[in-house]
Amino acid sequence: MKYRVVVVLSMMAMVLSAVPVLAAELLDVKPVVAGSGLSVEILADIPLTYTYYKIPGQARAVVDIADADPEKVEPLIVVNKGAVSSISVDKAQIAGMVVSRVIFNLVAEADISVTASADRRKLNVVFSGGKPADGGAANPATPAAKPVPASSVPPAAAAPPAPQQEADPLGLDDPPAAPVKDKPAGVPETPAPSAATPAPLPNASVKLEPVVPVGVPPRQRVVITAIKVGTTYVDVEATGSLESFEQIKLVQPNRLAIDVPGATTSLGAKGIPVRRFGLEQIRVGRYPDHVRIVLDAGGSSFPKYEIKPTERGLRVSFN
Repeated sequence: MKYRVVVVLSMMAMVLSAVPVLAAELLDVKPVVAGSGLSVEILADIPLTYTYYKIPGQARAVVDIADADPEKVEPLIVVNKGAVSSISVDKAQIAGMVVSRVIFNLVAEADISVTASADRRKLNVVFSGGKPADGGAANPATPAAKPVPASSVPPAAAAPPAPQQEADPLGLDDPPAAPVKDKPAGVPETPAPSAATPAPLPNASVKLEPVVPVGVPPRQRVVITAIKVGTTYVDVEATGSLESFEQIKLVQPNRLAIDVPGATTSLGAKGIPVRRFGLEQIRVGRYPDHVRIVLDAGGSSFPKYEIKPTERGLRVSFN
């Protein structure tokens, strides 16, 4: 009898050891508004291992959660509150491990800070502008240099040569070349800067803005105005042509995302029901620099499709 009990316990131990450890599941990504402030709660069913960072030069921040499946969370959450315009939730693979990637699209560049609850099943994400993400003290400001009397300035010939500036690989500091045009009669020519009066160098602390020629109106952004469902197609109607777009196919659930850079939209975040040619619904998200149109499949696979620009938007045709 004792031998049988030992055998049964041994077999149970072998079975249990063969069962893989289940990955975490994200249960919710929930914006919380308190007064004029906004925080975002990320909930899971087991303790979380995570990292977070902001993308330099972009109004975006990211929270990566290791060994977690985001299937139960809405892939696109439109917020338009506080510092956050919308939240994207996607699945990624890093070194063979499933990672839930939560991307915060911000209205402007901001610092991100993430804290975990005592049981590490809830993360609280907050944003702050101009403050360190870890809440530490900022670097002390360097006192301004005192003006030097003119009498103590050495002659220009004796001054040491100015240090060579690092080349600007992106050409951000170089103004665009002006087109050559005939000078109207009676308009004096502007003298070029001479060695005696050198042109001022750009200040690194000043934000460089695009240079718009005088008299040329800025280019207006294309506005996506409507989504219309036909018998075999979906039309994305806009105030102009949408020649430039990017398509991204996603799985679990199956969906197609179409990103239109430089566009905006007057549509709300409410889903548009389709329920034909393999689609369940269409959602539209507005970001600071683009519009994302998400087509959700109604089945286990996404239907065959073709995207072509039209004179006033895009057409997604289904076979």
